[in-house]
Amino acid sequence: MPKFRRDVQPLLERSIDSLTLGIELFNRPTDTARAHAVPMLLHHAFELVLKAAILQRGRRIHDKTSRYTFGFDKCLAVAEEELRLITKDERATLSILDAHRDTAAHFYAEISEDVLYVLAQSSVTLFDRLLTTAFKESLADRMATRVLPISARPPRDLNLLLAAELTEVDDLLKKGKRQGAQAAAKLRSILAFATAARDEAQRVAESELHAAIGKRRRGAAWDVILPEVAQLKLSTEGAGIPVTMKISKQGAIPVRIAQPGEAVEGVVVKQEVNPFDKYNLGRDELASKLNLSGPRTSALIIDLKICDDPECYREIKIKSQVWKRYSPKALDRIRSAIAGGVSVDEVWRRHRSKFT
Repeated sequence: MPKFRRDVQPLLERSIDSLTLGIELFNRPTDTARAHAVPMLLHHAFELVLKAAILQRGRRIHDKTSRYTFGFDKCLAVAEEELRLITKDERATLSILDAHRDTAAHFYAEISEDVLYVLAQSSVTLFDRLLTTAFKESLADRMATRVLPISARPPRDLNLLLAAELTEVDDLLKKGKRQGAQAAAKLRSILAFATAARDEAQRVAESELHAAIGKRRRGAAWDVILPEVAQLKLSTEGAGIPVTMKISKQGAIPVRIAQPGEAVEGVVVKQEVNPFDKYNLGRDELASKLNLSGPRTSALIIDLKICDDPECYREIKIKSQVWKRYSPKALDRIRSAIAGGVSVDEVWRRHRSKFT
């Protein structure tokens, strides 16, 4: 057995326990709590194994300015960008799982049997690869193959699967049927694929859900409303047990989403998303999360040129008011700078004259 740090072994054991429970629930013959418990347990398994992998590489999993351990998004960022433990496609797969876990934990989403199988099987495939990369182990060392997810009709094409799901949404939205809530619940699951597949992964916002339903009722095509769905591809290898399944981005899609401020021409689509969902932090909220004063946080914002990056900062105008808002990416940039050796006191000395 590989040699682990003392604080790694308990996390690794609990992560495999959660994965095992998730698989057992998936294979359970009754449906009680199954559709929402499986994504939650799989998500918990990945959060713990990512933290174990980060610790094993000698990194910390606590922010210097926070009492809490890294959240799931931060674990993904460190695993991909700093440690190269996962690829961009694998990060997108885990973001999709994260979006499904979020809707399962905080709201009502109707997850079909096929979608649940894709989540379970792709999670097992990715967990096994991550375990091998980070710890030189495999799932076969930890559990029998008989416990792996089993489906009588495993899907082979993700686009066909999601197209069938959207057809069911259309049926529920047909005029005369009072099934709007059920249509929204089913669409919420599909939106988890779309929003999490974006370069800046997001969770499903109710405003975007209702906007998508409104556009569809007005006759807009699904590939225009949800262009990210057409970008996803399912790769399946093997038959019976074991089966490997991966979700990836093909790259070529029929339409492209315009960036903020970009002119909409040709095959470029403007996506109407509530900007407060992405830029969800004010200066004082940044300061609170950094455990710094407001002026010192502003000095860091100036020094790191946060406002020059449209992915970090945006001014949102509503009538006569202008809101200066920051995204979680801005918070990550400031935290990384501090962790990398940027002195808050030195930055404050350089810029404090601007605040006196």
